[in-house]
Amino acid sequence: MAEMDDILLKRQTLNGSIYADVTPIKNLTWHSQFGYSINSSRGETYEPKVDLGTWTRDQNQSRISKSSSYYWSFNNYVTYNMQFGKHGITAMLGQEAWESNYDNTQIFNTDLPSDVVHNPALGAGTAQIGAGWGSSAMASFFTRETYNYDDRYLATYTYRYDGSSNFGPNKRWAGFHSFAASWRFSNEKFIQKAVGKWLSNGKLRLGWGQTGNSAIGGYKWGAAVTAMETGLGMSYRPANLKNLDIKWETQQQWNVGLDLGFFNNRVNLTIDYYNKESKDMLMQLILPSIMGTSGNASSALAAPWGNYGDIQNHGIEFALSTHPISTKNFSWDSDINISINRNKLKSIGGSTAIVGYGQWTDVVERSVPGESLFNFYGYKTDGVYKDFNDILNSPVNTLQKNNPIVTDADGKKHWSTDPTKYSRTNTTFVGDVKYKDINGDGVIDEKDKTNIGSPLPKWTFGWNNTFRYKQFDLNFFFNGNVGNKVGNYMKMKLTHMNSAWTNQLKDVKDRAILAPVNGVYSAYWSNDISNVYVTNPTTTMPRATINDPNDNDAWSDRYIEDGSYIRLKSITLGYTFSPQLLRKIGVSSLRLSLNATNLFTITGYDPEVGLSTASANVYGLDNGRYPSPTTFAFGMNLSF
Repeated sequence: MAEMDDILLKRQTLNGSIYADVTPIKNLTWHSQFGYSINSSRGETYEPKVDLGTWTRDQNQSRISKSSSYYWSFNNYVTYNMQFGKHGITAMLGQEAWESNYDNTQIFNTDLPSDVVHNPALGAGTAQIGAGWGSSAMASFFTRETYNYDDRYLATYTYRYDGSSNFGPNKRWAGFHSFAASWRFSNEKFIQKAVGKWLSNGKLRLGWGQTGNSAIGGYKWGAAVTAMETGLGMSYRPANLKNLDIKWETQQQWNVGLDLGFFNNRVNLTIDYYNKESKDMLMQLILPSIMGTSGNASSALAAPWGNYGDIQNHGIEFALSTHPISTKNFSWDSDINISINRNKLKSIGGSTAIVGYGQWTDVVERSVPGESLFNFYGYKTDGVYKDFNDILNSPVNTLQKNNPIVTDADGKKHWSTDPTKYSRTNTTFVGDVKYKDINGDGVIDEKDKTNIGSPLPKWTFGWNNTFRYKQFDLNFFFNGNVGNKVGNYMKMKLTHMNSAWTNQLKDVKDRAILAPVNGVYSAYWSNDISNVYVTNPTTTMPRATINDPNDNDAWSDRYIEDGSYIRLKSITLGYTFSPQLLRKIGVSSLRLSLNATNLFTITGYDPEVGLSTASANVYGLDNGRYPSPTTFAFGMNLSF
């Protein structure tokens, strides 16, 4: 089928740069650079009429699209270096500016008179024409001053003033400071006398700084216009609420670090502790539906973008680099990195929580102030109902409106003790999921949803090793996470057991199996709830039921799995040919290599599930993601 269609794409690119370094006076250098990139492309797809007997395509169609873009940048740096005695000073003033523009047009039509001429203008169908364009720009001015005394005491100060077209005229510019100082104590004579030669490097670092974030896209501060069909014809309306006062997000961080080198730097250890806070977070305001920001997509207004929250991240990082073996013919280098990070949503404007959806209105994650981001949000479960008495002694499930519930004089709800009030097709029944009463009010409802796990790891690690023997080299890299959870959204869909036409996971083999208490399998034995029990009461998989009156597939901890893993991420074997041999055939260098990635993973789950493509407020949710493939590649690097 694909070979019958014409799919063509032609791209053209022209880029380049020019720079100059000028030294008008001693120790002063002016570097100026201009760069540009010009791109254009033309894409064409054509699908002809097809008659394969049992399958036909009665209508041809043609689409042609063109796009172009250009980018330029202009940078200037003036640097002054001065050295007097043991003192060294460097001062720099800089300026950067860039602009990017793009435009595209496309036309689509059907029912062309011939499959020979691919021109949408000849189609007898309703032509569809699309066009778009946009631009963005940024300008920055900055300065950096550094001081060095005898390679022992070092200090740096930086200030930059940035302006971005992503923000409106009210708050387009912002300034950011940073400061860093360090003490190389290994160069102190009293340290050298105390520790001897085994300490080859020792450095204590302290830093504080601000950076800005403008990555929200263009014209988020204004109100775009969109078309809307009405009973009177085509109309136009605002697509979103505007916010002229949206400004830069400020990320403020301080850190303390220690660098240690031992035995002539054959062993190097780096430890960093950091505390980072993102203030005035760039995000869409979460508004109640009465504001018109939800409902029918044809009429709903998108919520405004703005600065609506603060997030704090703090943690510690370790990096150990070693060279255990280093001889003439054989060497071994090994690097280990460990990172521990904790985050917390400190505040959020306009709402009590950031909600993430799995599909449509299905809430799967919820971030609230005082807790970490992206926590899975749903019900906790307590196995399945084992028999009728188990139901009567459990909290009342009010999620199902058909459940036989009795309310006593003081307003407390109870299960009905009349077994004839229960139906295996319309009410909660033996073998259904038993949800936990989190708030202790005796009923199961929306208030019992809670935090059921975090997709964020408690710590991550990587281990890289390189072995060299003569001209052979072998490298392998392991990485992994510990303590994170994965939301298996596909499992929720593929263990529901509510359709005879949908494939199910093998997990359903462990579903709740019902049997008559009296041991008699009469025609309607399963209709009497008092005569039914679960033969495998320790299972967590509910009974199979088409109607699912208990809402067994509600998002719960049944679908939260351990995401901890260790993976052989890559392994490479290479051979570098001897230069003496290559010179005889006029070759400068030649290296052959064989590489494999994702060879194996020690876990029951493919764990590398990151930010959802469906919602920026969801992390660690598997809603059908294709697992990381195992790949093999052969490489050759040849130089003449």
